[in-house]
Amino acid sequence: MSSVDAFELIGVDAGPAGSPIAATPTIPGFQPKQIVDLTVGPVTVDIRIFAAGANPQTATPVIAVLGAAIPDNVELSILAHLDASGSPTATVYQNDDSSPAAGQARVSVRHAAQAPAVQLVAGGVPKLALTNPYFGDLEVPAGTAIPLQLQVPFAGTPITGVAPLSFAAGTRYFVYAIGSVSGGTFDFIVQAVP
Repeated sequence: MSSVDAFELIGVDAGPAGSPIAATPTIPGFQPKQIVDLTVGPVTVDIRIFAAGANPQTATPVIAVLGAAIPDNVELSILAHLDASGSPTATVYQNDDSSPAAGQARVSVRHAAQAPAVQLVAGGVPKLALTNPYFGDLEVPAGTAIPLQLQVPFAGTPITGVAPLSFAAGTRYFVYAIGSVSGGTFDFIVQAVP
């Protein structure tokens, strides 16, 4: 799972740590909000993200994560995003890939936006308070629309509108807050994994 909102088109190169950069990116023409699934590991990789039109062998990457360890039988999400000050960065998240409890769905909320701390409110009840790049997981009853909203922690001031969302039993949902509040690009990516 990856997103970069500061660039219209990028290429992603991911290769074994210390290996030469390939002339053709591993994921060419990568787009903002695009989700790409890859099966690898165990391996240590260098991940570099380049601006559109750049030559990966001579250009400086916009984002570089060098020596990222990807163990065997571990599910990771690598998100390219803005840090709290608005600079491009990347965060590696380890996903809880266990099954949610019977009749429940798991929601993992990840703050990856140029924005202050946020608090997830579910059905009017505060659940999680997060700062960039941290995350929190919660399990919710499946099948019922739950009104969700991001607010300023402890103040109750809305950052987003209320979105009633329904969740399927046994499904994991990854919700990424991305973009920039001050830049007017604040948005979400939602990924459902059965």
